[in-house]
Amino acid sequence: MKFRNLLAALAVACVAPFLVSCEDDATGASEVSSDKVKETVRDSVVVRDSVVIRDSVVIRDSVVLRDSVRVIDSVRVRDSVHVVDSLNVKDSVNIVDSVRVVDSVQVVEPHVTAFVPLRNVLDSLAEGEKIVAVLRHAERGSDYSSTGPLNDEGVQQALSFGEKLKGDFDIYFAASPATRTHQTCNNIAKGMGLSDTLADTLEFLGGSWFVKDTVLYNQYKDDHGGSWKVTSRWLYDGRYADAFYELSPRVAEYLDDNIVPAFERSGKRVGIFISHDLLIIPVVALVSDNSIDMNYYTSKKWLNYLAGFAIVLKPDGKRRIYAVKGLDAGTMKKE
Repeated sequence: MKFRNLLAALAVACVAPFLVSCEDDATGASEVSSDKVKETVRDSVVVRDSVVIRDSVVIRDSVVLRDSVRVIDSVRVRDSVHVVDSLNVKDSVNIVDSVRVVDSVQVVEPHVTAFVPLRNVLDSLAEGEKIVAVLRHAERGSDYSSTGPLNDEGVQQALSFGEKLKGDFDIYFAASPATRTHQTCNNIAKGMGLSDTLADTLEFLGGSWFVKDTVLYNQYKDDHGGSWKVTSRWLYDGRYADAFYELSPRVAEYLDDNIVPAFERSGKRVGIFISHDLLIIPVVALVSDNSIDMNYYTSKKWLNYLAGFAIVLKPDGKRRIYAVKGLDAGTMKKE
């Protein structure tokens, strides 16, 4: 820019002597020449075209703050407050139609805000309605492996829960591959007075359905206090989101492609699926708008044994969802 200013000054110096030598009126000549000098300087420098700050820097494209930081995805404001419904962008986002849970909950009844006894939901079924409940297993011992069994308290919990469910129900039992989930099914059935207590094994009731990056997830667990803290911070605070799938579409796939079809194939009116906390909590957190406190990171609360969610399938194809419990409380506090 200094070089351009120098060129402008030289241009003025060269033109000035020529103007003085003209025979025209000095005042008129001075005004005309001054304008020409100014015009010449502006055209020769052409600050706007030669510099073109906007095009050469292009701050927006090179930084792309939204994509690199991904604030929206990590904070997940839209999912937690259900802005999708209020903005009426259901078709473009495809959350309501694919999940068919959020919409039915909001239309058929208010937001899920608390756990209710599964027995109460069973008693409220209308003619033609069916229900599948996905529950956490009963209390286990200190063995966290897939072969870890229920402890004595867990066996009694399942038996007592089964006694509460006695009735004229055509029930389909299914469980994850873990020993404790099959034991839970077995003892619930015994409590109900059923002789056939063999549950089907469904792989999708176990595993890490919501984890996208296992390596990163395990690293977060090791560095930040275990799976309960990492999962609750993801669901309630938006932290560690890069280790997980986007919540709403993943819940949609879990329910529409796995839970409901498996239950429908059974031909039964009632389904009891026994699974694990890390597969159930994300669903409950979504349909309750995080109004049910299972944020172990801050409150030390977590999903209780024999608690989960239940989907009521109506004859017209609509669905209604509940947070359900088999014990006195749907959450437990663990220090």
